[in-house]
Amino acid sequence: MDTHESASDVPDQPLSAVGYAGVLRDLLPMALWRADAQGRIMEWSLAAQDLLGYAREQLLGRYGTPVLVPESNWELADQLMQQVKAGEAVVGTVPVRHRDGHLVPMEMWICPAPDPQGGTGILAIAVETSAVLGMRDSLAALDGLLTQSPIGLAMLGPDLRFLRVNEALARMNGVSAAEHLGKRLAEVAPEVNAAALETVMRRVLDSGEAVVDVRRTGRTPADPGHDRTWSCSTLRCSTAMAAGWD
Repeated sequence: MDTHESASDVPDQPLSAVGYAGVLRDLLPMALWRADAQGRIMEWSLAAQDLLGYAREQLLGRYGTPVLVPESNWELADQLMQQVKAGEAVVGTVPVRHRDGHLVPMEMWICPAPDPQGGTGILAIAVETSAVLGMRDSLAALDGLLTQSPIGLAMLGPDLRFLRVNEALARMNGVSAAEHLGKRLAEVAPEVNAAALETVMRRVLDSGEAVVDVRRTGRTPADPGHDRTWSCSTLRCSTAMAAGWD
């Protein structure tokens, strides 16, 4: 959504950077890649390189299935590709071939994604199954934080659209958690300085440095008659952003 908010009130200097904020990425590395409608790899993340051994230049433009999928699973991979291209998201445990030849069991989420030619490709997000099992307790703690924290918390994707919102933030914005999902801040609360905040979020995505105490001002549907100010902090965690409002 277009916004008329100016980003000029965002300071040019980094705002209270508190260092590299890759905590979740370090504990649970998430590989991300995209393929076009023909199955050719268009994007390959650094985490994918770390987990599977292939550098970007070794894969971009190549068909993903022959490289990453063991031959015994090619038919299944084609079936899953067709499901995703038909608009479904699929989740499952599948083996992926490492560059050195061994198979890496991975928990994968595969969803439809547009490609530059206007077709429907895929976006794959994958983590090692062993890492998921090892992180079970930590993920339960994270879930508890999201559900119980009195501070407004959200996770946003690289496109700055909400992936998850806790009840505290939903109450703060006067919009249900479900209504946040898939939307950007300007769509949920158009009368706050969304453009300035998104500029900061982009900075965090690009640099990996957390930013604390950026002020969000304006009115939300929770209290449309009064201006309010919130303190916002943002950090990058693998393929998503985590943000907090207090």
